Amino acid sequence: MQQTQVSPSQKDAAHRRTNTLAWVVLLTAFLAFCGLVSWFSTSAWNYYTTAADAQSGSLLIRRGSPEWITWQPRNRTRFQNLEGDQQELREGDQIRIVSSAGYGQLATIRLFERTTLDMWAGADVRLEQLQATRWNTNEQRIVLRQLHGYVRYDVWPEQRYKNLSYRVLAGEVEVELSPGGSYSVAIGQSDRVMHLLGTADEAATVTDIAVRTGSAVVRGGGRTVTLAAGQRLVADALGVLGLPQPARWELIRDGDFDQYTTVEYNNTTIADQPTLPRARTWQIYGVPPDVAPEQRGYFATARICQPPNASLVCDARELRGTALFNRRGGQTRPFTTGAEQNLGLDNQGIDISEYRSLTFSAWVFVANQSVPLAGDQGTECPVMIRFQGKRNAPTDPEEERLVCVYTSADPAAEPVRYPTVSYFRAEANAWFGLRVNLRDEQWLPDFRYLRRIQIYANGHDYDARITSVSLVGTQLRGEQ
Repeated sequence: MQQTQVSPSQKDAAHRRTNTLAWVVLLTAFLAFCGLVSWFSTSAWNYYTTAADAQSGSLLIRRGSPEWITWQPRNRTRFQNLEGDQQELREGDQIRIVSSAGYGQLATIRLFERTTLDMWAGADVRLEQLQATRWNTNEQRIVLRQLHGYVRYDVWPEQRYKNLSYRVLAGEVEVELSPGGSYSVAIGQSDRVMHLLGTADEAATVTDIAVRTGSAVVRGGGRTVTLAAGQRLVADALGVLGLPQPARWELIRDGDFDQYTTVEYNNTTIADQPTLPRARTWQIYGVPPDVAPEQRGYFATARICQPPNASLVCDARELRGTALFNRRGGQTRPFTTGAEQNLGLDNQGIDISEYRSLTFSAWVFVANQSVPLAGDQGTECPVMIRFQGKRNAPTDPEEERLVCVYTSADPAAEPVRYPTVSYFRAEANAWFGLRVNLRDEQWLPDFRYLRRIQIYANGHDYDARITSVSLVGTQLRGEQ
């Protein structure tokens, strides 16, 4: 049998191929090993730097009964009563306070890193995410979802983590808070009404974001807006953002008495004809009711020049509405002609506990008063303004503070003083600018609730006007 002879060159080529294949296998295995080590190292490093643990918080009851507050643990479908004060809260838990609980700050959620959420009646908050990196101080993530009501957020300034994220999801809006700042978010009804086909009309929901200190980035409706300290922004139910504006809240509606006609204002005195068109801002009244019609005072509205211009000569752009309180005929018995407004969109009053400043202002004009000064008891003034509210809780007795504006030809004469009434002398037939801070000591320094304002004339004969009625609340003392 003939054997095939392999030349030395062929042996060398085969040997080289074997060596090359071996090196390729070894190199591939080495590279795979290096890749595996690198992947494992990277994964371990990523795990070390990004692994986060769920954190916790606690709930502190500030005022009132624990029964006003309910708690929904994570992955549960029902709310339940609290287990006690300073209850521990975990990621995913939800806290809700009933809307009838009272006034002012009722409970506080203190998070693991000392940020606090102060909650008012009607507030509803879920702790969506409370996380911080496990092995290091690289990152902290806090996501809170506010579903309703008013909540104040005070973000703790001294943080140990390098990358911080504080986000509040409110309706269709996302709010990013900066450390060390103080913020408020209110979700509630607006004065606008939504008309949807096939459904009953309902008030639109708005989200009101305000910044006391620090800064906030607000995202919604495809826009991003940055709010600085002392600014606020209102977003509608779809998340469309309004423009930044000063953090001031006008608490009185229709302060120029120009949203309705005189007839529509006066129709509020007719209770047995509910279909009559009537004002929804001011309720007109006259007391006592047993006075003959021709001896009563009357309410009317008119267009006047912007005060302090007391003439009727001005540019049309300077015209504004005013309320008139008038009684004539040489009357000898007192009669009150007034307009009152129950504050708040639901006419149930407003919680004023967050307003460190409450500036009331108006322009007042007295053309005639037949009763000298403020009358025998200090309560018969051509312009009187009454504020009615409560100090702490719904069960407290209602208290009042009053303004009396009067005229006198004798600058040395002083009116009889009546408790809870503050007196202001005005020149006859001239506009008088009235301005007071209701947080001053003699007014409502510690009141948490304001129910109603009444503006009225009281006396025999009188002719008085008032316009530019305003009550502005701010969250910092001294702001206007």
